[in-house]
Amino acid sequence: MRPPRPAVVALVIPLLWALACGESQERRDRQAVQRQQTQYGVAQPIPVYDWSLERDIVTQLYNARNERVATHTVWRGDTSQIEGDCPSIGYPIPYDTSLTNPLAPYYYGGGSGAVVEQPEPNGIFASKNSIATWVRCVVEVNGERVEAPIYIESKVSAYPFPVEVDYETDMVRPVSGATPSVTIEQNQAPSSSAAKENPQ
Repeated sequence: MRPPRPAVVALVIPLLWALACGESQERRDRQAVQRQQTQYGVAQPIPVYDWSLERDIVTQLYNARNERVATHTVWRGDTSQIEGDCPSIGYPIPYDTSLTNPLAPYYYGGGSGAVVEQPEPNGIFASKNSIATWVRCVVEVNGERVEAPIYIESKVSAYPFPVEVDYETDMVRPVSGATPSVTIEQNQAPSSSAAKENPQ
């Protein structure tokens, strides 16, 4: 076996040195970032609350979505021009909302598997991609008001009160004196819910 040529050795040694230095610098950077995060944890710990206003509002909105509330839906094209509207029931449902988990568990060596999504509290898997929606428009058929599911690919807005839609100016205004079918309750945090330091 012939010994390696001096030129090859001269190229390989600096390359190995550069890789070693780069890896060492990467490790030092990670350690510096970790030390900084640890210092932040001591000086400015993440607050912990007994109660969350935002969680309370989201809970109320979930409850409203689960009720047959009266709404009015308006949809617009890409130029924001109003394309249509209708009295409606509930809030629009994204077209690609699923009843079943769209992901399948995958198991590989060692028996471990991929994480799969969980359904939302309303029992369905939320939309991730589609801007298309189902709108339950209230229409009159033979003198009877029925709900007709309309598939809409435009941008959709749903209002919890009757609105006046002006197709000439593309403006939407609440009907004067209209009462919202959904309101947010002004719940207050318990007196003990002030921010507390998160123990490290």
